Amino acid sequence: MKQKIFDILDSLEIQYTNYEHQAVFTCNEAKGVDIPGLRVKSLLLRNKKATNFYMVVLPDTKRMDTNIIRAIFDDSKMSFASEERMMEKIGLKPGSVSPFALIHNEEKDIQVVFDDSLRGQQIWFHPLQNDNTVVLQMKSVEHFLENIGIEYVYYEL
Repeated sequence: MKQKIFDILDSLEIQYTNYEHQAVFTCNEAKGVDIPGLRVKSLLLRNKKATNFYMVVLPDTKRMDTNIIRAIFDDSKMSFASEERMMEKIGLKPGSVSPFALIHNEEKDIQVVFDDSLRGQQIWFHPLQNDNTVVLQMKSVEHFLENIGIEYVYYEL
């Protein structure tokens, strides 16, 4: 699966470094992986009726307040998407979620929200599998998303 991401990044002439490591399933486990850049977490949320979906990306040290997402999008109560919904929307199980997974979101119906503190940072994401980590600039992530037709916003989360 990771090769698909590498191929897209290469075609867009995006500079990145890939690190192979033991599989990690949580941010806590990732703390044992020594990789440069800002460690982030990507969360897939849904509204109460599961009609709207949001991928929220923020530093792994920051707590997610779903009320902020509700306010930004004027939506109902938020909760985490189930494993079944994750498979349906992005083709991945928990532990591998990243903006790269949006290549599987054919409906382009997931709204992406980045914490404002990520602007201009060097960050890292799993390339569709959690035994590899790709390090790249936030501008490159923006370019990747624009190329696959995904819109994103920045907010102070």
